Amino acid sequence: MANNNRDWERLESVIRWAHMTINGFGLHIGLPRAENLYQIKAGKNGISRALGVRIVEHFPEISLGWLLSGEGDMFGRREDVHSVPFYDGDLTSCLVARREQQADASFAIPALIKCDMAIRSSDDAMADEIMVGSILFLKKIDLEAIISGGLYVIVTPNYVILRRVRLQQDSSLLRLEPSNKEYDVIMLDKKQVEEIYRVAGNMRLY
Repeated sequence: MANNNRDWERLESVIRWAHMTINGFGLHIGLPRAENLYQIKAGKNGISRALGVRIVEHFPEISLGWLLSGEGDMFGRREDVHSVPFYDGDLTSCLVARREQQADASFAIPALIKCDMAIRSSDDAMADEIMVGSILFLKKIDLEAIISGGLYVIVTPNYVILRRVRLQQDSSLLRLEPSNKEYDVIMLDKKQVEEIYRVAGNMRLY
């Protein structure tokens, strides 16, 4: 039981790092149902090698050896670290700077080697979850790769915003939810989305 609980601690660390729910994580790695993940949470199962390989295939930043045994570091070897360009400004100006390849700095963090860029959050609509001024690490994705309930930066012709995105029964729409209740929920037609970035991680500087 204790070993399985440690398995869950490692698995939960990955799920939290990915900013996903248990169900969303299961869907993302291709599980038809998330029951196996809940069995690990309950201490009834451990992390099998097949599950570990599946997770690492979708999140190559994660060390398979650490996931299966707890030995070593969560994020693999130092030589795998790449620099992520950092753009210091509001969301819109950051994306303009990225297109012009004018980064202000860069980060070299093992957990975030697959990210396309890092930007500073200026959207207080999500301030209950991510403080204004926090650094967001973003990975560009296709619309089809959206996991309902995840945090995303959405680019449209009219605005660039950070929101929690929910898929809808009407597959042509996205529900964009703020954490700050002073802001309204937005129902967005997918056709309006020019680019979308998954928030792979965030960092606060003190």
